[in-house]
Amino acid sequence: MSDALTGQCHCGAIAVAFEPGRPVAELPLRACQCGFCRRHGALTTSDPSSRLRVEAKVGAITRYRFGRRATDALICSACGVYVASAIEAEGQMFATLNIAGVGIDAFAGRDPEPAVYDFETDEAKLARRLSRWTPTVLVETRLSA
Repeated sequence: MSDALTGQCHCGAIAVAFEPGRPVAELPLRACQCGFCRRHGALTTSDPSSRLRVEAKVGAITRYRFGRRATDALICSACGVYVASAIEAEGQMFATLNIAGVGIDAFAGRDPEPAVYDFETDEAKLARRLSRWTPTVLVETRLSA
């Protein structure tokens, strides 16, 4: 795996380390067209051969569910940045990372692919997410003294 791409929310309460399983130029860059993503200016990436670690101070993550309520949008409780969307399935967490929200510059200069998922069934959405999203570990930590 390549070196980890790191970033954080605006206030630093949530940090991410994205370990690409292939060159960044080969990773997808999407602009979901749902109202939530458009309002947050989200640019997301995910890849099943990559790995994502989300580390947050205890209480820093607000989970927001909308639409079919199947996915948790992980939002910083302090600064309001949308960090990722995550699901838990088959005993594993999977996520799509909002690289714009956490300030990862490795995708700079690329045009995102518009993504519209409005007409997918619940089963199709889950299958797509399991086949495309990144295996993820979420760790909540206490503030150090």
